[in-house]
Amino acid sequence: MRKLASLLILLLVLAGIGGFLYWADLRPSAHYLSDLRSHTHGEPQPERSAGNLLLIRPQLFPLDYQSPAHLRLKLAAALDRARDEGLLGSDTLVVFPEHIGTWLLARDEKPEFYRARTRQEVRDWLLLGNPLLAVRVLLENLDADRLDEALLRMKAEGMAQDYQTLFSGLAREYEVALVAGSILLPEPQLRDGELHSGDGALRNLSLAFAADGSLLGEPYEEDWPWQAHDARQQIPHAAGIIAIERSWQPGYPQSQVRLPDESSSPPLFLRGKLSWPIGGASRDIELTPTQAEQASAEPGSHLINIWIAPR
Repeated sequence: MRKLASLLILLLVLAGIGGFLYWADLRPSAHYLSDLRSHTHGEPQPERSAGNLLLIRPQLFPLDYQSPAHLRLKLAAALDRARDEGLLGSDTLVVFPEHIGTWLLARDEKPEFYRARTRQEVRDWLLLGNPLLAVRVLLENLDADRLDEALLRMKAEGMAQDYQTLFSGLAREYEVALVAGSILLPEPQLRDGELHSGDGALRNLSLAFAADGSLLGEPYEEDWPWQAHDARQQIPHAAGIIAIERSWQPGYPQSQVRLPDESSSPPLFLRGKLSWPIGGASRDIELTPTQAEQASAEPGSHLINIWIAPR
C-alpha cells in the first residue's frame, strides 16, 4: 500500500508539472487595440535648409510589444503622419528614443503579462510564461538579484533579430536615414552585417540605417548600467556629422541630438507606460518618465521636427 500511495503521489506530481508546462506554453491571442494618433511640432520650413531632423517620441504600452508587427504598426503610423506633412525626404534623419528595442523581450508572452501593473508582476509573468528557459538560464546564474537579467538573456538572440529587421525595414520602406534608438543585449556583435547576442556583459547598443536599409556609420555601444562619459554616436549627413548624446541623469534614459552647427535638439525619450524589468537599473529609474516636459498634452506619439541649417 505504501508503494502504491507513493506511486500515486508521484503520478499526481508529474501530472501537475505536465499540466503547468502545457499551460505555460499556451499563448492565446490578446485583443490588440492601440492609439495610433500622432502630432507634429516644429517651425515652418525656412527658405533654405539642409534637410531636417525628426525626433519621434512614440507612446508605447506593453501590448505594443506582443509582436514586432504590433510595434511596426505603431511606429509606421507616426512615420505616415510625417510623410503626409512633407517631413520625410532624402536629407531627413529620423531618431527614435533610448531602449525602444529593449522591450522586445516582451514578444509572445501570456496575455496576463501585458496587463501587469507593477514591475514585480512583469517579472513574475515572464518567469511563469517561460519556465524551462528560465530554469536553464538561472542554473547558470543563481544570483537572485540578477533574475531580471537572466530573463533578458534567454530572449536576447530573438530580440537582436527583431530589432534589426524592424528598423532596417522602416528605413527602407520610408526611404530615410534612421537611428533605431537602442537595445540592451549581452555582448552584441555584428557578423556579416547581422546583429547577434553573445554571452558576455550587457551592453546598450544602437544601430543606424541608411535609406536602403543598410547599416549607416559604426554601431554604438556603451556600458550597462549607464555611466557618465563623453562618447557620442556619430551619424554622417549631407550637412555634416550629427551626434547622438545619451544620459540617465534626469532619472530616465534620454538622448539629445547635436547638429552640425552645434545646436542641440530637445530631449528624446519614450512616452506611454512601460515598467522597467531589467536587473542592474535603479528601481527609482523610469523608462517612460511621467514628470518630463512634453511637447504638448495631446495623447499619442509626438513628432518634433527641426530644420537643419545649411553650411
